[in-house]
Formats: sequence, C-alpha cells, structure tokens
Amino acid sequence: MQFIKAVIFDFDGLLVNTEELRELSIKNFLEKYGKRFNHKDYKETVTGSRDEVTRFLKKKYQLTGKVAVLSEERRVFFDQLFQERLALMEGVTEILVRVKRWNVKCGIAAGRGRVDVLDGLKRVGILDYFEAIVTADEALKRKPDPEVYLIAAKELKVEPRSCLALDDSPHGVESAKAAGMKVIYVPSARYFDNWHDDADLIVKSLHEITDEIFNKLSK
Repeated sequence: MQFIKAVIFDFDGLLVNTEELRELSIKNFLEKYGKRFNHKDYKETVTGSRDEVTRFLKKKYQLTGKVAVLSEERRVFFDQLFQERLALMEGVTEILVRVKRWNVKCGIAAGRGRVDVLDGLKRVGILDYFEAIVTADEALKRKPDPEVYLIAAKELKVEPRSCLALDDSPHGVESAKAAGMKVIYVPSARYFDNWHDDADLIVKSLHEITDEIFNKLSK
C-alpha cells in the first residue's frame, strides 16, 4: 500500500526565485540610505516578520526612521522585483508533472501572504497543479512552527504522516518534521546550509526527486 498520499511544497525559494529577489530588494533598500548589504546577514532575515526584519536591519545598518515606514519602503522594492523578475526555480514543472503521475494530492505551505502566492503562481503558470494553498495569512505562527503544514494536510484531507514535504530552508524542514511529515530538503545553496539532520533526504535540485525516490519514501 502506498504510504505517501500528498506532496506539499514550500513556495519561496523552492517553486519561485523569491529568495534571490528578496535579497536584492534588501540590497536596493539599503543602498537608498548609502549602506552596503552584507550577504552574511541574510540568514538573520528569513524567519522574522516584516517589521522584525526591518528592526534588525535598522539596528545593524544604523538606519533612522519609524519601523513601519521603513518596512513599507522595503516592500515597495520587493514588489517591483516580484512583478518584473519572478521566475520558476529549476525543475519545478518536471516535479509537478511527476507528482500528478504519482496520483497523490498536491498542496502548498507558504510563508508568504496569500495575495503574493496566488499572483505568483498565476504568473508562472502553475496555479492549477495545487488542490490546497495555505499561506502566512491562514497560519498564525511562522515556520519552524508546524502550523502551516498541518493546515495544508487538513485541507488536503490527508493525515500529516502520509504527507511528503519539500522545502528549501532549515526552518521549513523543522516545520514539516514537527508536523509529523517526511521531508525532502532542497537547500538554496546561496542562502542556507546544505545539510539538515532532520531531513529524510537531501537533494541539490528538484530534478533529483525521481519515481524511484518517491517509491522508496512511500513505503
């Protein structure tokens, strides 16, 4: 009997290139104030809320002004890049076709707001692949809390232990494992460590997730 009944994808950095766009938006935002962004600081910006990230940047780069105003300025820089340069990550179309062939349900557990996620999925042409899309607007707690993955499983009407999660970040791996799911870690090498002890499998790209791997994890 097939154990895996649903595959749940992260959004940022796994399906679309928003990690790259987000870093560039921070860089452009800081350049407005004559500051040069240090790539090493990016990891400090991936788990907090928008205002929490802005507070970090304000303190680290000695910015002045209200956090809410600075956050909105950052958002404008990101929105422009999101509209102009959003693209699929390597291997996305191929893995979505494979998932459909595996005859399992398909969902998203995103850390981004619903408007961005739906807009992005439509513009890159993959919205129709997903039966459930859960975003930061539906989950009160951010990854590594398991809430977003648990909600996705519930909407797909599949037990979490019968779900396979695909995520590109350490906090995403921890979120899915805390939800009781199997997890394939597809690390964005520029942004995250390429190893995580909790992952059931680590691959360099979505291309590597073959029928053979699915069958092995599904037992």
